[in-house]
Amino acid sequence: MKKKAFKVLAVIVSVAFVCVALVFANAFFGNPVSKALAKSTAQKHLAENYAGTDYYIEKVGYNFKFSDYYALIKSPSSADTVFNLHISPLGKLGHDTFDNVINKFTTAQRLETEYRALTDKVLSDEKFPFLSDIAFGTLEIYPKEDIESGNSDIPAYAINQSELVLDKVYDINELGKRAGTLVLYIDSDTVTAEKAAEVMLAIRDIFDAEGVCFAAMDFTLQYPKPEEGMRAEGYIGVEDFPYDEITAERLAERIAEADKALKAKYEEMDKNL
Repeated sequence: MKKKAFKVLAVIVSVAFVCVALVFANAFFGNPVSKALAKSTAQKHLAENYAGTDYYIEKVGYNFKFSDYYALIKSPSSADTVFNLHISPLGKLGHDTFDNVINKFTTAQRLETEYRALTDKVLSDEKFPFLSDIAFGTLEIYPKEDIESGNSDIPAYAINQSELVLDKVYDINELGKRAGTLVLYIDSDTVTAEKAAEVMLAIRDIFDAEGVCFAAMDFTLQYPKPEEGMRAEGYIGVEDFPYDEITAERLAERIAEADKALKAKYEEMDKNL
């Protein structure tokens, strides 16, 4: 009798373990039934709303963060036509992100990726002489409403996203010259405006030699991070420092002024938190 009870208990524990494992797997990876429902919903949505296009489902996946599914939609004839359909586990369509194609967000993303690759080639080269934990180039492209909002964090040279043309082949370097920002956090044992001027001039010369353009620099000179503990306090920082102003004449003095203004801005922001 005891053996029979033990076997029953073992079966119950095994079943419970399997159920827990299935719940866990479903939460993080989804399940094939819901995935099939999502694919069916996506196919129906494309047929009803995008008939006559060449849009196709590239992938159906599970988003564990939101516990739903997505269908990635692309077009073989349009590089910028990329959007998602968000679908519930029961196959109900939640959101169609095609607006990102219409408002040129996907175009901006494509151009951003191309410019990032252009600047990464310089910054990741083993010949680049400075150590940094953050170093990349970005195109300042924003929606029209954000630009017109007066947001002080948007530089004056930013490109209006609505002006972009879907699938247009742009000269990425020219866009960089117009609206590219280099974001750099450079490590140095010496953190002064004079050292910042020396490094910024050297970086400008490197990019000029490589033929890669940028409009401005967000630059921070900081102490190196030790193997243990925190960085030493103190830094020199400038924001949206124009390429044309990275010249030897009074550069250290102008950097010191920009650093003071940036720190005053941060202090004011902290007061308003």
